[in-house]
Amino acid sequence: MTALERVRAACHHEPTDRVPVGPFAGFCAARLTGVSLRRYVTDGQAIADAQIALQHAVGHDIVVTAADTYYLAEGFGLEVEFHENALPTAKGPLLTDLKDVDCLRVPDPKRDGRMPVYLDAVRLLSAALGDQVAIRGTGTGPFSIAAYLFGMQRFLMTLAEIEAGEDEDERHVHQLLSMTAEASTAFLKAQFEAGAHILYLGDSLASADMISPAMYRRFVLPYHQRIFAEVNGQGAFTLLHICGDNTVMLDALAETGANVLEIDHKMNLGLCKQRIGDRICLIGNLDPVQTMLHGTTEDVRRESRRCIEQAGQGGGFILGTGCFVPYDSPLENLRAMVETSRQEQIK
Repeated sequence: MTALERVRAACHHEPTDRVPVGPFAGFCAARLTGVSLRRYVTDGQAIADAQIALQHAVGHDIVVTAADTYYLAEGFGLEVEFHENALPTAKGPLLTDLKDVDCLRVPDPKRDGRMPVYLDAVRLLSAALGDQVAIRGTGTGPFSIAAYLFGMQRFLMTLAEIEAGEDEDERHVHQLLSMTAEASTAFLKAQFEAGAHILYLGDSLASADMISPAMYRRFVLPYHQRIFAEVNGQGAFTLLHICGDNTVMLDALAETGANVLEIDHKMNLGLCKQRIGDRICLIGNLDPVQTMLHGTTEDVRRESRRCIEQAGQGGGFILGTGCFVPYDSPLENLRAMVETSRQEQIK
């Protein structure tokens, strides 16, 4: 099987020759080509070149264009600061009052912010890899974008006040979330047109570490469902990533309509497989810091075997990391994931 065929079969819960491997190896690939992170996040050719170099060096099944999370919010007008050897940071919120949402417009993914950079990366990877290796695009979720635009602390405080019945801004909150969901949807569709096989939505501020399950169902789930309902069925697979321990929200996450759910290292992968593995493909969940960055190759092999044993049976599983592979992670550790998949038999 090709890497892409292997990934497609896993997403369909069909038999594969081995468990596919797709570490969340984004900006760490810049080390292989020697480009700065400033250039990496502003140049689609730099992203594509580094991802191709990493795939050739490691042999994993999924290349990843994702790097930072502000490119889409920039399309709304958010200002960011770029750093030579670090990912961009926001200079400050765009909105001073939620009522200012009336002045926003939904950005064009082919023109606004740095979305065109990531579209270029997908097109270049598609031209170079064809239908051999799965291409995972990037995409920030509506809840996170809204928080970037209004300021994370103020946004979360506003939601808490609404939950307590002390704030009358709920209409503007949903207006903002509706616009950011529309922007996320348009960007995912544009990446599919550019050649992406996996349409990724990362909405980590919607984590159970940040909001309650009730708040997720009220302010996030309807928008995730809307996005996946519009994007699914076009020929690509959708993947949802939310950092943290989301065990209390597992059923809600399985209701989003995403084809694949990325499981953070804080969660029990075996429990996730047992509870929702028949409804959604899982990817994960090696610890990106303790295992991939600080661990030995034997640590990686041991944890990879654990993941395969816990979630590989019956298909519907991709071996991966719980979140981004850190920049300085040893290349040997990424290779150890692939080697373990090739050696390990699904029990």
